[in-house]
Amino acid sequence: MSNVKNVRVKPVDCVIDDKTYKIKYDFNAFIELEEMYGSIEEAMEIVQGELIKDSNGKPVMVDNDEGEKVEKRKFSLKAIRNFLWAGLLYGDEKITKKTVAHLLEFGNFQFVVEKMMEAIQGSMPEKVDDEKN
Repeated sequence: MSNVKNVRVKPVDCVIDDKTYKIKYDFNAFIELEEMYGSIEEAMEIVQGELIKDSNGKPVMVDNDEGEKVEKRKFSLKAIRNFLWAGLLYGDEKITKKTVAHLLEFGNFQFVVEKMMEAIQGSMPEKVDDEKN
């Protein structure tokens, strides 16, 4: 593991209904996800959504909010809830999945998922060039 940066990840603040929640994917969060999905790799695949393909087996492309072409995916609300729950454990070890589901609404869903993905990406180690370090 000499080719990764040793950095302490800061939690990502996510404001929902005027309350600030801290989302952080530390080892405890990843262990919870590993127990649910069997492996971190499987968990990451599930939260990214199932790729939708056309009859020729090619990914269906759609425009995102910025007008860019992206692959269309089918997301699991349960997986989103589970990932958010695991990330919120850092700030509240007693938070339940049911409580987390109550935080999610269609009006804030995209915002919350973006914050969650920011926290997930921020928790992954950055590779570094061994020759420079």
